[in-house]
Amino acid sequence: MREEAEGAGAEPGDFVQLKVPIVQQLYHWDCGLACSRMVLRYLKLLEDDSAFEQALQELQLTRSIWTIDLAYLMRHFGARHRFCTRTLGVDKGYRNQSFYRRHFDAEESRVNQLFARASSCKVLVEKRCY
Repeated sequence: MREEAEGAGAEPGDFVQLKVPIVQQLYHWDCGLACSRMVLRYLKLLEDDSAFEQALQELQLTRSIWTIDLAYLMRHFGARHRFCTRTLGVDKGYRNQSFYRRHFDAEESRVNQLFARASSCKVLVEKRCY
């Protein structure tokens, strides 16, 4: 990676290369969970997968994972973070996307409740326009 970055015109010191453990997705829907495992392992907050699986059960996370779910997951493991988003709540634009369409109405309520409770659960959420 260093050679690619330097070869692309980056000056030494313009980038940081971290040795983040690789975790592959198991399914088409679990990219956020795989990324969360990588971050938690890198931060040494996750020793084994059984603790991760237990956290998924405790947080009642299934196949429908929204970014706010990942923020709660990071909080569960004590990872300091700030979730920045363009929308505080569900973006209704997802309603017609095939991945969300089937369960959108039920998920909309659940996800909006997570946003509403975030502050009291010490999940730091901040609205930002990009």
